[in-house]
Amino acid sequence: MDEPSGPSSLDVDVVVVGGGLSGLTTAYHLHRKDPGLRVIVLEAKDRVGGRTLTVELDHGGNKDHWDLGGQWVGRCQPHITQLLDELGLKTYPQYIQGRKFMQLGGDAVTSYTSDIPSLSGLALIDLQCMINRIEKLRKLVDVSDPYDCQRHKYAAELDGMSLDSFMRKYMWTKSAMECIDAANRTMLGVEASQVSVLFYLMYVSAAGGIQPLVEASENTGQESKINGGSQQISKMLVEKIGNSNVLLEHPVDAITQEENRVLITCKNGVKVTAKRVVIATPPQLTGKITFIPPLPPEKQQIMKRMPMGDIIKVIVTYREAFWRSAGHSGEVVTDGGATRVSGCDRGPLCVVYDNTSSKGSPALVAFIGGKAAVQWRKHQASERKSAVLKSMSEFFGPDVWTCVDYIEKDWGLEPYIEGAPTSSAAPGAMAYLVKGLRHPYLMLHFAGTETATVWCGFMNGAVQAGLRAANEVLYHLRPQLVSALELSDTVYGPIKPKRPVSKRKRRKKALKWTIGLVIIIGGVWYFRKKFR
Repeated sequence: MDEPSGPSSLDVDVVVVGGGLSGLTTAYHLHRKDPGLRVIVLEAKDRVGGRTLTVELDHGGNKDHWDLGGQWVGRCQPHITQLLDELGLKTYPQYIQGRKFMQLGGDAVTSYTSDIPSLSGLALIDLQCMINRIEKLRKLVDVSDPYDCQRHKYAAELDGMSLDSFMRKYMWTKSAMECIDAANRTMLGVEASQVSVLFYLMYVSAAGGIQPLVEASENTGQESKINGGSQQISKMLVEKIGNSNVLLEHPVDAITQEENRVLITCKNGVKVTAKRVVIATPPQLTGKITFIPPLPPEKQQIMKRMPMGDIIKVIVTYREAFWRSAGHSGEVVTDGGATRVSGCDRGPLCVVYDNTSSKGSPALVAFIGGKAAVQWRKHQASERKSAVLKSMSEFFGPDVWTCVDYIEKDWGLEPYIEGAPTSSAAPGAMAYLVKGLRHPYLMLHFAGTETATVWCGFMNGAVQAGLRAANEVLYHLRPQLVSALELSDTVYGPIKPKRPVSKRKRRKKALKWTIGLVIIIGGVWYFRKKFR
């Protein structure tokens, strides 16, 4: 993956902008379909993997690997599961046995061993009612076109409302709302006030529901981790594409579409011409590239209105998994707890999990997300570390302070990524989402996990989007190599039929028409008789 010596200009068939999991999946699929296609990946950073990053840490005299970026996968995620099988990578289950902790609705710590959180009876009813409401509404949302008001008459209304205002309208207990807040800060890296309800419903629906999205049990999104870490997926894809075809430290500055070719100009002076270009960068990063001609208004709007989240991921290693010995799962959900640190409303943490490696090396992983990440970012690393360990000790006891290694990754400070775990749409942005994110524009195609319809925001979404973008390119360059089934996920596939109206809705509509006609006829008869 070293920069090849040679000419400062290249002429290829396809350029992929972005060497993360989505962009590399695009290049891999194109290479697999036709090894004769000349495909170049331009990556701005000095490494591949995007929002996946595997590091080596000490756990007491030995080294092992942990993920500072995306790490969880599940059998409910078909695209990443298939790719792992192709690459021969194995997974191991997330440890969830034992007592779990909660710190919501105040500073007190409670614990539980069942699947039912340790909330008050009223808060449990409140939380379940909200989950039922979300599940009912999200089933009405078409993930491929969530703003389709003909299918979902409340789409515009829900898009104009934040998740926070939605919760305040229908929920009445503080601890139940904080439970959703803590999950949201980890899942999206933002506060509930920054997210469109319609986007949230689409995001939940793309994962198949609330349970698979937030839980770590069987057949959920946090079911398993990858032996050896997730960044190796990207590294293995590079080997299959060819190291010389992945150019690191080549940030793209401008993309010019001419009559029958695209000119890509990098900040280091390298110029590449191609027949097709796939852009696999987060929306706000795509918006920093100069496009000639300019991108359509929908694309410009979504890039302005879909920022990346704020997340700081922390990994703490130990010689012994003392929490397991004490009968604890390592799982914590908290609103942060009390803090005396100036400028921070609450403590840093929102979620903690057991992060023991596939080799049995003990570790805990913690997340600082949303407003907490913004506030705690201002402080010294040593002060954050002290606050994180202090918070953990409230749940697991003084053994927390015996850590061997400690590392944190603030994704908001990562060049050419600028946030994690994903981008989310602010209220009022969903009208631009489909055309803005997924649709091609002339010779440009768009990938990235944000553009996915199955587990968007996750590694699965990155793979699905990469496959879709590759199939769109093949439709133009090698149409004989792409099947109708592969095109079904693209704008070139068959038009999806409108959802049939149920008998109940037809009867309801007929009843409304009947009542309306009766009122009109009755009114006409009454006035004619009165004024005759």
